[in-house]
Amino acid sequence: MKICVLSIDGGGVRGIIPAIILEYIENRIIEITKNPKVRLSDFLDFTAGTSSGSIISSMIIIPDEHGKPTYKMSDITQTYFNLAEVIFKKNFWRDFKTVWGLFGPRYSSTNINNKLLKKLNHWKLKDLLLPCAFTGYDTVKRCPIIYTNKDNNKKYGDYFVKDIVRGSMTIPSIFKPAYFRDGTDINTLINGSIFANNPAMIAYIEVTKTKKLLNKHKKITPENVLFLSFGTGISKLTKYPYQKIKKWGKIKWFSPILDILFQSTSEITNYQMQKFFGLYNSQDNFIRINPPIVRGSSSTQNASKENMKHLHQDALNYITANKIMLNNLAEELVKQDNRYATILF
Repeated sequence: MKICVLSIDGGGVRGIIPAIILEYIENRIIEITKNPKVRLSDFLDFTAGTSSGSIISSMIIIPDEHGKPTYKMSDITQTYFNLAEVIFKKNFWRDFKTVWGLFGPRYSSTNINNKLLKKLNHWKLKDLLLPCAFTGYDTVKRCPIIYTNKDNNKKYGDYFVKDIVRGSMTIPSIFKPAYFRDGTDINTLINGSIFANNPAMIAYIEVTKTKKLLNKHKKITPENVLFLSFGTGISKLTKYPYQKIKKWGKIKWFSPILDILFQSTSEITNYQMQKFFGLYNSQDNFIRINPPIVRGSSSTQNASKENMKHLHQDALNYITANKIMLNNLAEELVKQDNRYATILF
């Protein structure tokens, strides 16, 4: 049986795309197993996420009072629609006061804090159903932080999930940094996307360090890992020709450089993962799902109802065009579970 890993990129409101596709996969799993109570997390061994991906990845493995997954993927999808609308709600007076984010965070953190608390409650990282990894960058320690819960150190087990997710999704100038502590350990966190918008490689490394998974396989290699890597959509890339950018300074470069940074780090990680799995002749075990954005906006902050509807449609169009592949993927996940593999296949 393979170790099944889910990794989800950052992407702001575009995170609705992987959420919708994962909802389809979960529904397909329910059809295959003929068990309406099963959830996607029942067929995973590890989850990872950056920024918006950390919201989805964490909600998948939030436990209820019986130690079962709290949320169905349809719940998470609906939550994402609601979160996007509230978190990125435009306020003219705040825009005016901050000069559209030039002199202060453009969006209030109050709504995001309240919404995350409501959905993630007071769960700690150690309470989550599966081993996981979430990213953030600490501006005081000046280093990337990988928040994990089931590795040998168990350093971050007592941290609240809501704090880590809040930090992972904090884009500088968009939201104020997350600030939280555990004992004497103070965390001042901004978006993990600045170093790992695509957390796939980080997820794989953490999988190989997780004792629970090492008990399943003495040696973890791409041959015994089924890796699902979700992007938040491929949009038409803005080109920056020489004549246009040659005289740009800090202000003009700010937004474009973020766009370039997030896109390029995702692409290079995907390239590395494909080559790495290929070295073991296991390229089929690495599955990258990153639909084209045709109707929706490439913006990570456009939470208008119209754009969310367009992103939803882009995800549905991808599902329609790739239904056989997604059905096979759902079947492959079920095959890795002893409870169903011997009965159904």
